[in-house]
Amino acid sequence: MKKLLFIEDDDFAFQSIAMLLEDIGYPRARIVRCVYLRDLADVDISGIEVVLTDLTLPDSSYPETFEQVVKKFPDTPIIVLTGTSEVAIAINTIKHGAQDYLVKGEFNQKMLEKAIHYAIERNRILDRIFIEKQNLRAIVNNTTDIIWSVDKQHSIISANKAFWRRIYRICGKRKCDVQYDDFDKGLLKTWAGFYDRALSGEVYKMVWTEEHNGSKTYEEVRFNLIHDKDKNIIGVSCFSRDITRQYKYLKMIKKQNDQLRKIAWIQSHEVRGPVASILGIAQLFNIDNPGHVDNIEILENLQIAANKLDEIIRKINSYTTTAEENH
Repeated sequence: MKKLLFIEDDDFAFQSIAMLLEDIGYPRARIVRCVYLRDLADVDISGIEVVLTDLTLPDSSYPETFEQVVKKFPDTPIIVLTGTSEVAIAINTIKHGAQDYLVKGEFNQKMLEKAIHYAIERNRILDRIFIEKQNLRAIVNNTTDIIWSVDKQHSIISANKAFWRRIYRICGKRKCDVQYDDFDKGLLKTWAGFYDRALSGEVYKMVWTEEHNGSKTYEEVRFNLIHDKDKNIIGVSCFSRDITRQYKYLKMIKKQNDQLRKIAWIQSHEVRGPVASILGIAQLFNIDNPGHVDNIEILENLQIAANKLDEIIRKINSYTTTAEENH
């Protein structure tokens, strides 16, 4: 059975609030009380559903009390109990992990019940959000594709491990040490232009060419918009995928197609001439009298046409060989 931890040194405050807790489903058997901060060491965190805590105890005060409670219960919803003069402090605790705060003497059973219920539900939602963020982080880090996003000032909002590996390759520095001065100013200006183009409202993609260790690489970079709830553009999400193999393959295919088109053109245009000449000359050959003097000229012309055809065939073979070598 889940329990509630109540950290309160004032007996009157404890008894008064414990009565309210009993009416909303937390009988005394389900309430664990701590009077001193040092008592936290003996509390079993696995059975605690929610924590109510005062900020001033006999052996500690704010911020130590709150820091130690959060440290002991990092995944448990915490509601701060405070005096009127400590409201500003209580609000500050919410910024640092508390789910809610209640001013002593100014809340009733319904308000207490609502605060506990909302704190538990908000904590469950935060747990789900955290898990989803972890899952998303695992997905974006489990790829060699480079994923990052920038705000309107071109500052990095988030990035995956592949992005930071690329940054390390460029400037030799880890994520926490990287500065704008570590990059070539021309490179920064170029990418600033890419970002501004997207920030103006354009969703687009381009091919980024880079040379590394004497070899060129090609990456397809996509730029997508990040909007706030009012549909205003607040940043750019970027996705870079290595397309070097595909890019080189497409270039090879294009070159082969160019060669094949040349071969097809030669076959349909240049070959026709010599073939037509051979066919026409062959018809003039005097078969009945092979030794006829005119046959000599006919044979000479056949030789010229055959040589021309052989030249064209060699030309076709050269294109074919080139295409095969590219493949």
